[in-house]
Amino acid sequence: MLPSLIRRVLIAQHRIDFRKYFDGLLAEAYRLGADPYAGDCVVFLKGDHTQLRALAGDSLGLFLVSRRFEGGALRANFTFARDPSCSTITMAELSLLFEGASFTVHRRVHEWKKTAIKPLSP
Repeated sequence: MLPSLIRRVLIAQHRIDFRKYFDGLLAEAYRLGADPYAGDCVVFLKGDHTQLRALAGDSLGLFLVSRRFEGGALRANFTFARDPSCSTITMAELSLLFEGASFTVHRRVHEWKKTAIKPLSP
């Protein structure tokens, strides 16, 4: 179970060594500019698309959630970049990934931001 304090979810778009554990994945997260202790969740995909790992944290420590797909590879259409990079996904897309579903985002709606109400001038 991932912590409820997650503020953003990043998916790494480069290959990583899946023998890395907490410290190695934390170093990869910092390399991407993410801070799991501040509410970032970083998702890593194994090169053969058969395993996912999500690294998240809170003020007490780190969570490492792993999912291995026994019946075959994940159907998500991801390509790996040479240089470390990442993209942002939503919690709903993260749930779809952990279920093994494929998804394609054609267009996202913009987040609603509350604007300050300006007083009427006389």
